[in-house]
Amino acid sequence: MFHLSKSKHLNFAHLLKAADELANRIPQIKKRRRIRRIYKLLKYFCWSMVILFSVWFILFSNQILNAVELYYQAALGKTNLEQAIALGRQNKLSQVMTAASAAENNFHLSIYRLQEIKDNYFINKSDLLLSQLNNIESLLITAQFLSKAVYNGASFGYSLENLLVGDKKLNFAKFSPENKRKVLSKIYESAPELNGIKANLDLAYLNLERVSLEGLLFPFKEKVKQIENQIQDIRLILEKAVSMSQLLPALTGYPNKVKYLVMLENNDELRPTGGFLGTYGILELWNGEIINFNTHDIYHLDMPVKDKINVIPPEPIKKYLAPKWYLRDANWSPDWPTAARKIDWFYQTESRLNPAAERISEFNGTIALTPKLITDILNITGPVTVEGQSYNQANFQDLLEYRVEKGYLVLGVSSWQRKEVIGEIAKELKNKIFDLPPAGWFKAINALLDNLTAKNLLLYSGDSQLENIIIDNGWGGEVKAVASDYLMVVDANLGALKTDASLNRNLKYEVSQGNNGLFSKLTIGYAHHGQVDWKTSVYKSYTRIYVPPGSRLIKVIGYAPGQVDSGSELGKTWFGFYLTVEPGEIKNFIIEYKLPDAVSSPDNYGLYIQKQSGKDIEEAVVDLNFLNDIKSYSPASLSIQKVSPARLKWEGELNMDRSFKIVF
Repeated sequence: MFHLSKSKHLNFAHLLKAADELANRIPQIKKRRRIRRIYKLLKYFCWSMVILFSVWFILFSNQILNAVELYYQAALGKTNLEQAIALGRQNKLSQVMTAASAAENNFHLSIYRLQEIKDNYFINKSDLLLSQLNNIESLLITAQFLSKAVYNGASFGYSLENLLVGDKKLNFAKFSPENKRKVLSKIYESAPELNGIKANLDLAYLNLERVSLEGLLFPFKEKVKQIENQIQDIRLILEKAVSMSQLLPALTGYPNKVKYLVMLENNDELRPTGGFLGTYGILELWNGEIINFNTHDIYHLDMPVKDKINVIPPEPIKKYLAPKWYLRDANWSPDWPTAARKIDWFYQTESRLNPAAERISEFNGTIALTPKLITDILNITGPVTVEGQSYNQANFQDLLEYRVEKGYLVLGVSSWQRKEVIGEIAKELKNKIFDLPPAGWFKAINALLDNLTAKNLLLYSGDSQLENIIIDNGWGGEVKAVASDYLMVVDANLGALKTDASLNRNLKYEVSQGNNGLFSKLTIGYAHHGQVDWKTSVYKSYTRIYVPPGSRLIKVIGYAPGQVDSGSELGKTWFGFYLTVEPGEIKNFIIEYKLPDAVSSPDNYGLYIQKQSGKDIEEAVVDLNFLNDIKSYSPASLSIQKVSPARLKWEGELNMDRSFKIVF
């Protein structure tokens, strides 16, 4: 085992090496040495981690503190903003301002802390981490601008509330003339404030659009999208509010007295701008006060002059209704500005020849409304009682029609005075509206806006600046000028009593693309579910279909080519025909035509379907089929189905104008 050298001395180095080899061959000793080596390595590793953590802590300690403070301020800002919104619903405006201001400050501090974190050298070098922090920053900036918008909105409301002399339950009817003037003056001067609120919302929306909802923010994707939609809705409301701030005071006689010719259109007897002109009124306002509003049966103007004027009507009226044209049929054009000017012309002409008529040398404008507006207002004010009869949202139109068509005989009222009850209802409704508390005003204004959008209320102003505001907001009832595909179906009840109340309508519009261009197929359906009585008869309508200029008619199923009229007006081509539908009958009419080449484009397609005032279509279908695949479309909603790569289908209600855009 030992090898002795020839030297006199022992070789201890050799002996030690041999001993080690011998020890390593012993299992327990070998294991202990291996463990010691592992412990040694672990010790070095732990010391290395401690040193590295110490260095990391020294380098990033400020960022940790900034992150903690950032989270704290952002959470506090969220709480304050939510509290401000909740207080706003309770109309506690001063408290809203306090909470919104605190929220804005919280988000400002959190953005400051985030910027300090981003300024770190090592974080700046990490693109992935920096992009996530940028997304968080955009969210915080969005919240900051939202807080500003809430504060400014509350501040505006608070200043308006102060005009109420501290009484939140004070209603408009109890305002002094001076206070009414102050309120209208405040509204008139509010455009800069409202634009400031909208600017903050625009910036909030812009920052929210920059956020990439991936990575750390993916769990909040649905919530962020919901907030984005809510901001967009409020932005649209504010756009209307800015316009209303300019329009409302002028329409209500601030700063100058105004007079309007008001036409009540009965949409149960549908005409191109909403309904038969059975009643007219003269409305005089000054500083928000109704000075005078008298309503009259339209025949009080027409009948006394029937032998004094000889105006040739449009051919369909002459052929199917009457040989002469009077005020009651003046709204033949579906374009409200055109019809309003014609109505004014007839009023001036007939009132000059009628000594009993009220002579107004010039109106500030003409307003038309259907019963739907009245029923929506009654839903807010509650019922009104006239002649012992209660008129409410559910019974107003049917009850009033019976009163002026049949009920007046029972009451012993002459046929000449049968519509005077409308003026009495208007007076009672005016009192109800002016007795509303401030919360009710906002409901009433929202009802007005909804009815303007649905075209149950049409405005025309002789002031070009006000008329531009009306048109820009879609409240003017004008036939839209668009460069894309276009469709408007206009029915005109010609002597069919109030039969539109017994009619259901549906519409299907199909566009298909061939090698020779775009071809349209329109199907319009009528279902008459009524029975013949004092207000219902066979339905008779002269129906016009307005399409892009230059469209070429191919055929109308159900009519010989010679029975279909066509023409050009209002920048459109139109096809027209006279139709009848018996009680209990369902009829469909199919109109096929080729669209002009100007409508088709290799890159995109657009369609604007315009709703006729006074008419809702509950079942409408749009089916668009192209040669090229569709890359994107709007609006993107659940009601639109992509049937194939090159085909879209929409189903819904035509209760407002509808617009579609497709990109190939």
